[in-house]
Amino acid sequence: MSQNLSQATNTILTHLLMELKSGNIRRCESLGMTIEEVRQLSQLTVDDLHYLMQSSVSVLNLSINHDNFWIIVQQSRTEQKRMQRIDRALALGGSIELMQTYFGLSAAEVSARRRLKGIDTARGRTQAPDEEADAGIWTQWDSSGLTSPDSHDALDVMMLAAELHDVSLTAVWTRVTTWCRERDRKGNRREAV
Repeated sequence: MSQNLSQATNTILTHLLMELKSGNIRRCESLGMTIEEVRQLSQLTVDDLHYLMQSSVSVLNLSINHDNFWIIVQQSRTEQKRMQRIDRALALGGSIELMQTYFGLSAAEVSARRRLKGIDTARGRTQAPDEEADAGIWTQWDSSGLTSPDSHDALDVMMLAAELHDVSLTAVWTRVTTWCRERDRKGNRREAV
């Protein structure tokens, strides 16, 4: 085992000693230490600890949990995509309500994220798209084949429409939500007849 790896494992042992001094015995037990080893660790002197730190012999085995490694890597990539989608939605003028709906963000989180990204927002109501943009947004939404604005796939379609037609994402979301609601109402009336 290399000297650096040996020192790293002994650093973990030192950390365990600090955990013990704080009364956290379970941390030691979770790593497989017996109660006798925990007692012995708690009785180490500064000289004992110094010797352990200088020793090239490691008292711990390090291993990679391959399944957990790949799960964490995948979760990290998923979270990166989520953060990119959040940033894109904010840059396109996503309202607090929209950000709460799609990402579960609070008003404070949305405001903080906007400030960190340097995104200024206009006060008041979102300006509705003009007729030409409205028609383009409808065509794009209709061609997507989606029937509800409630998924992240729908959000992606709406973000693309906002970019292509130079309209705020909130305006696109409002229009698409209205269209879907109207379509659902018409469908419900037909079923009632």
